Amino acid sequence: MSDRLRLFYVADIHNSEAVFRKVLSIPAIYKPDVMIIAGDLTGKAMVPVIEEPGGKYTAVYQGRKYSGEGEKGLAEVKRALLDKGVYPYVTTRDEVEELKQSPEKVDRIFRRLMVERIKEWVEVLEESISPEVTVIMMPGNDDIKDIDAVIESSERVIYPLGRTLDIGLGYQVVSMDYVNPTPWGTPREAGEKELGKMLERASSGVTDWDRTICNFHCPPYKTNIDLAPKLDKNLKPVYRFGELEMEHVGCRAVRKFMEKHKPLLGLHGHIHESEGYDKVKKTLVINPGSEYWNGVLKGVIVDLTRDGIDKWFKIG
Repeated sequence: MSDRLRLFYVADIHNSEAVFRKVLSIPAIYKPDVMIIAGDLTGKAMVPVIEEPGGKYTAVYQGRKYSGEGEKGLAEVKRALLDKGVYPYVTTRDEVEELKQSPEKVDRIFRRLMVERIKEWVEVLEESISPEVTVIMMPGNDDIKDIDAVIESSERVIYPLGRTLDIGLGYQVVSMDYVNPTPWGTPREAGEKELGKMLERASSGVTDWDRTICNFHCPPYKTNIDLAPKLDKNLKPVYRFGELEMEHVGCRAVRKFMEKHKPLLGLHGHIHESEGYDKVKKTLVINPGSEYWNGVLKGVIVDLTRDGIDKWFKIG
């Protein structure tokens, strides 16, 4: 066995096909032994791609019009939207009008597209990444529960929730998808007290905290990596003297957990604009940040030896 272990971590891809393609290039460039693709995996919007007369297709997203002709043009429109992290849905103008009157049907279609995309990603990872590389894929708070079964069913991609993973050299990974309450009421949220209990249950298999890596989607409270724009009661950013106000929105339970157990490393996401690192007691905590909407891959490489963290650096 080698005396070194290289870990790659990325979070908050949010369905960006551009970012996912770059993730697939990581093994060839950085030679990791372990890859963690953490939540949030799914996208936030579905965009209708209208089939027009004459075999033309059009879509509008964030004020920009996308258009193409024939199968090739349709593929280009879909690719452009997927690169932005949104789900293209090929439809007709008549169906769009029907969907406006049926939120339930919109939700069913949206959920189906999410599940189909995760299934495609899992299949690509199974086919593209060498079996010598351990691949871990975890949902986050924005992800619907429907996708979990897709990841769990893979014989190649590891679903880490509810288990302690041994990744080599005596290192273990403990994972948590849930976060403290947000203004948006996302699928995986819990109060601080309940989160504390969930974290203790999730880590019951840990045998050596000095070799434990916490793959927690939410960063610990009051650190350099949990700062987000302060919002008013209408969920609009608050400005003071022309400057955007920021506030700590991380998880108190995660911080308390780390102060108690003092794990080696915390890898986090959730707060896209809070790229950086910090220390909670002796624990190094890192958030690579996210710019999925621009197709930018932001990740972290951590090199481990039998003595601990040798070095780490950011990608993107």
